[in-house]
Amino acid sequence: MTPPIDRPPEVLAAMQKTLEAAQQLERDARAVVCWLDMEFPGLIVSLELQRHYSCEDDELAHVEPRVTDRVRRHEVREAAERALEALGWCLRPEGRDVYSAFYRSSHLQSAHARLAEADRGRQAVDRRRDDNALPASPKHED
Repeated sequence: MTPPIDRPPEVLAAMQKTLEAAQQLERDARAVVCWLDMEFPGLIVSLELQRHYSCEDDELAHVEPRVTDRVRRHEVREAAERALEALGWCLRPEGRDVYSAFYRSSHLQSAHARLAEADRGRQAVDRRRDDNALPASPKHED
């Protein structure tokens, strides 16, 4: 039997943080795909998220939607990027080697679960839009 690998606590903490980030990405990607499916009915086939092999926990390299209407792919990609950024992910397309994960709106989920995921994506985008809104111009006093 092989003895367990002895790792310092800071390495174990970093490994745990990376694992939690990967699990969060799974949840966020599912929410974004469900939201995109609601925003663009019948258009979304899948969403490919690419990450660099040695990226930070909150970084993505590329977002590539697979759609039924190629002309609208850029529109869908911009919406997906906006949603992922609103959920706390950073896009860093640096040109290094990447690996991909593919996400689809799961019909194995209940309709209620898909709606809840879509709502989480929509709320993140709405919050981001509200945060980026220009403040009202101050009234000039005469």
